Amino acid sequence: MSDDAVFSVAWAGQETSPNWFHIAREYTEKFLHQQQIRDVVGKQGIMTKALFYPFIDILMHAFPYTFTQVQAENETVVSIEVTTEIGGVWSIKKKEEGWALDKRNNLIPSSKVVISPDTAWKLFSKSWKPEQVIDNVKIIGDVELGKNALNIVAVMA
Repeated sequence: MSDDAVFSVAWAGQETSPNWFHIAREYTEKFLHQQQIRDVVGKQGIMTKALFYPFIDILMHAFPYTFTQVQAENETVVSIEVTTEIGGVWSIKKKEEGWALDKRNNLIPSSKVVISPDTAWKLFSKSWKPEQVIDNVKIIGDVELGKNALNIVAVMA
């Protein structure tokens, strides 16, 4: 599982990915297609903790890559909170060598984006654009840093 995958997960900014991540990416595609179909035909979605949380957790690996060109002081933290019991909190922290995903819950962010699960999956999969959701999210703290988080794209574009 930790060997290199045949294909990298490019949307996470990787040239080489571990096999587990490649398999997890496959899961996100299956979840996404299933959810899109259900959404279009008006059927109940698969928005449960058991199915949604692994999906969004994998998508958050694109969070640091999204900030590659964003300048900030070292130790700056930006967080995304996906609400309800099926969501969670993910943060990135600026280091000397770039931004890194940090899942600890005791970080104090300079900016925090609060977003619903429904908005999150649609936004991060390019079904919706940041300008379409800006009124549906809450940005606490540095608004410009928070707006950058809305640019996460965790699918092949």
